[in-house]
Amino acid sequence: MKKTLLSLFTIVSLLVPHASTAGENPFLVHLNNYSYLCGREYYVLRSGRTQMFIQTDKVDLGSAFKYLLFDAQNARQSARKDSAINYDSLNGFETSALQVVMGGYPFVALGQNTVTKWVFEDGIPKVEAVWWAGGIQVTEKIYALLDRNAFVRMIELSGSQIVGPEQISLRLGLPEGRVDTSGDGLIYSSAKGRIAIAAPGLHPAYDGNYLDIRSTIRPGEKQEFTTYIQSQIPSGPLDGFSSEVAAAGRELNAVSATRESWSKFTTVATSDTVVRHLFDNVRFTLPGYVSDVGIMDAGVFEYGGQWIRDASNTAMGLLEIGEFSLARNLLSFMMDSMITAEGATMISSSYEKPENEEFDQMGELWDALKYYYYWTGDPSLLKANASKLISMTDRPLIPEFRDSTGMVHNKREYWERFLTDGYELAYQVWVIQGLRDAIELSHIIGAEGKVAAWREAEGKMLNSMLHNPKFALVDHGALIKRRALDGSVVDTLRYQGYIVDSPAKTESMQRLLPDASMALPIELRIVNPRSPLARQTLDNLEALWNARWSFGGYDRYNTSSQPDQPGPWSFATGFMVRAQQEAGMYARSRRTLEWLYNVQGGHTGAYFEEIPLNRHQEFTDGILPWPAAEVASFVVRNWLGIDFRDNKMTIKPNLYPGSGPVEASVRYRHGKIDLRIEGAGPIKRATINGVRLPVRKDGSVVLPTDFSGGTVRLMTR
Repeated sequence: MKKTLLSLFTIVSLLVPHASTAGENPFLVHLNNYSYLCGREYYVLRSGRTQMFIQTDKVDLGSAFKYLLFDAQNARQSARKDSAINYDSLNGFETSALQVVMGGYPFVALGQNTVTKWVFEDGIPKVEAVWWAGGIQVTEKIYALLDRNAFVRMIELSGSQIVGPEQISLRLGLPEGRVDTSGDGLIYSSAKGRIAIAAPGLHPAYDGNYLDIRSTIRPGEKQEFTTYIQSQIPSGPLDGFSSEVAAAGRELNAVSATRESWSKFTTVATSDTVVRHLFDNVRFTLPGYVSDVGIMDAGVFEYGGQWIRDASNTAMGLLEIGEFSLARNLLSFMMDSMITAEGATMISSSYEKPENEEFDQMGELWDALKYYYYWTGDPSLLKANASKLISMTDRPLIPEFRDSTGMVHNKREYWERFLTDGYELAYQVWVIQGLRDAIELSHIIGAEGKVAAWREAEGKMLNSMLHNPKFALVDHGALIKRRALDGSVVDTLRYQGYIVDSPAKTESMQRLLPDASMALPIELRIVNPRSPLARQTLDNLEALWNARWSFGGYDRYNTSSQPDQPGPWSFATGFMVRAQQEAGMYARSRRTLEWLYNVQGGHTGAYFEEIPLNRHQEFTDGILPWPAAEVASFVVRNWLGIDFRDNKMTIKPNLYPGSGPVEASVRYRHGKIDLRIEGAGPIKRATINGVRLPVRKDGSVVLPTDFSGGTVRLMTR
């Protein structure tokens, strides 16, 4: 009965004539509360403690361009839209939409006639929406001011299609509730915080919870209006906040500080528009997810929780876009608040029983910390957390988790389903990587005495994973996901789903293989990416592409065993494109990359966890930081080919065949590298600040340890 009602709500809401506010149509509020809807995308901005998610739609569900505000330091709050500070039960968050009133009718952005995108103007990324109010073209641009809990909303009107002068008003709203006036602004107060909208110098009228900016526009004329969205989280004295609102627009240094901050980040210029736009989208998006104190919701509108794995991969993405300080804050928060003294790592804001721990998290955090040290040259995080890091490294190696094979085993597989005890490929891979990182940096954490034991454990685990005659995680020339403790391949199983229309609930048998985590050892180069083993594994993984759909993308594992959300997964597809690029499967990699660009969320950089194929997941299909980080890692590590060996930066470009010149401004330590690559192909000659740089036998160049910035040229022709 419930599903029938939801379907009726959907049909009725689409048939009801457009309402100027969602409060006139409760079905619109219901549908706007869905995190996922066909054509729905999000942009992520953050100013200080205030997090903004701009929602855009391609169907007529009220305005197609509106925003939600959250406390960036409260990961649980963003688990649902109706917890937003600017949400009210009558209108949802529809009052955040701009209305352009002409002839008594309030026009809003309509999905079928609104175009949105990121633009980079005056050195600052901005979210732009272009739509029409009758014969007036409306352009909105919203951007965040650094550390000010404030956003600028620029509104431009163009009378390009009107015949005569028209009197118009711009209406900017706040949620229903207590509203106070302050100069040229309004302030909304609630237990969650305060929100203000201000139009300094425009002398707006007040109409309940709306500001009303009035003007007359003539044919061909353009008019610009600068307005502000400000917040106070948590609520403090009203008088103090009122003074801030009254001063909106006077502090021009806030704009220059914002511009200066963005000028430090890494940029990529290439004629390959897919790579260029993807990298820009994720570098604009990633800083919006993480608060200044390092708190991050791993699944916005879905989880409201924190995982070491999600945060570690996001930190890696932040490093690769050049956002070093935020990466440090995220890593520091993890070390302080997400790891126990015994080395157990946090899963969904809590800790699991030992047999259900996720062993990959040790390696992922180690890798992020290692790269933080290499990118920044700052060893302080490692030194300050040496004791915890040693405990975390040793934890998977205790007898409870290992046996004579040297491999780790437990009952929770990589994607968090509970199975019988067994050896999971992803866990071996990340423990191996974590041990390698710990060995490499042992001199910094004072663990030189541990190196011999760690090296022995790493070698035995790798050998068993690839070569043990009974327990190797290899079968018929390809990597496999899991073996049981008796050595049998774990594939067919009966796993009970927990969503009524999921495959594992409705189908009598399921399979585990193939599994996207099988790409991880190839992506990380623990298995030679150009080896027959890697290629056969990637060939087997093609069964996950278009498994039960026709629009591309990879599922995380065999769709028949999905207990909840079947469909292509964005960060699993990120694993695949990175492994494919490393393996030199360029045609396949290109197809995967273009899917990441064209899939819903790709044009904004705010990816859904997956594109759901059942109705139950549409309400809580999360927006995840992790996939954006995978894209950043692809561009910097797998395409530009920037990596590190023993604290030395190595560069070995891995561009697509036929690619033209690339110029990248790469943040490194206290300076910038002006990297210029002539085009695709092996490096024939290299210079650093005009001085010849040797090309190594493997085709890479290594920058000197004392290099702090300058121009690196790589000639390939």
